[in-house]
Formats: sequence, C-alpha cells, structure tokens
Amino acid sequence: MTARPCVQDDFLQALLKDRTTVNVFLVNGIRLTGQLAGFDQFAVLLESGLGVQLVFKHAISTVMPVNGRSPARDPTEAPTSRDNPNHLRARG
Repeated sequence: MTARPCVQDDFLQALLKDRTTVNVFLVNGIRLTGQLAGFDQFAVLLESGLGVQLVFKHAISTVMPVNGRSPARDPTEAPTSRDNPNHLRARG
C-alpha cells in the first residue's frame, strides 16, 4: 500500500472547504468540537461557539466529522483499505 504524502492536507482541506463540524480528540482524551478555520504544518484553528482555538497537531489523536462521514473523495481515486468495514478484524 502506497500512502500519498498529502493525505492529511487533503483531508483537512476538504473539512475546511465544506465547513464540516468535527470532533477533535486530543491525546489526553479531551474532545473538542467545532469547524476548521485553518491549518498549517504544525497546528489547526478550530472555531466553535467559544471562539477560535489554536490546537497543535502533536496533541491531536483523531479528527472525525461529527456526521460520521468522511469528506467527499474524488470519484476517480482508488479506494483505500479503510473503505473496507472489516479492516479492523483480527487476522486469522
């Protein structure tokens, strides 16, 4: 499996463009909810009713759209192993 080097940027850009509400889980277990207002190599800006927060990427464990759906992917793009709902199943 060959990963594209810009998969993170593509994912965050799609969330930003669509103004998708996301849950951002930090490595310490805290959940932040809001919409991405911007990002760079080291941090993301998360906008919510409380204002805008600068969250450093090294503190982030997971970014997940609240609706549970991934941002739209180019229909010509090949599916990844994560498209398989059984990808977490243990090997036998």
